[in-house]
Amino acid sequence: MTDRILLAARNNALWCDAVARSHGVACTLDDVAWTASTRTPPYYPDAVTLSPDAGEYDVLARVDDSDGCSVKDSWSRLDLSMEDFARLVVGEWVWLDPSGPAQPAPPGRWQRVTTPDAMAAWVRAWASDPDAEAILRPSLLAEPGVAFLAQRASDDPQAPVVAGAIVNVTGAVAGLGNVFALDGDVERAWGAAAAAARDVVGGTPLVGWEAGASVDAAVAAGCERIGPLSVWLK
Repeated sequence: MTDRILLAARNNALWCDAVARSHGVACTLDDVAWTASTRTPPYYPDAVTLSPDAGEYDVLARVDDSDGCSVKDSWSRLDLSMEDFARLVVGEWVWLDPSGPAQPAPPGRWQRVTTPDAMAAWVRAWASDPDAEAILRPSLLAEPGVAFLAQRASDDPQAPVVAGAIVNVTGAVAGLGNVFALDGDVERAWGAAAAAARDVVGGTPLVGWEAGASVDAAVAAGCERIGPLSVWLK
């Protein structure tokens, strides 16, 4: 199980790395953790642990641990409360094995986003507020292994984006994240996104992390819970 969590955590760290680098943030990755040298964009951590044996100060010594610092504790083993962090999120890593039953193809076509204009439409649909629109930049379309997937309201290529997800292939696994649907049906969105992602990655296992109702949505799509994680914020 730990091996699968490690694959999922490393995949997630590499996605965080791509987003941070797109904002000019220098990053470091080794067997202990992925860390950013300066504050990352909103909703993205400054560190992701990559070993169940990582200690609190193994991580904090590598980041700017002033107010606003966030740490993704991939095994939910750290106690950062002594350094005035609060546990902001408790979530679950999820794993969708390619040998599991495939969901039926979702209604409506899901397509890969390939142009800056299409990316802008995807981001506008995904973003929870105007500030969030600046987080995911068009340069991410050129990242190896990254695919933005969108479902539009009709077959018209100019129709509004109504659902989407991001796939990030890193070696033996493919991350599936940022799943959304404007109708708020999280379970349907996860099932559709997983089916669309399988069309992109073939027999590669899908991994990701979710919290709250989105965990149940991922499980309904065929995923297995493989372990807890925590996000700490100062």
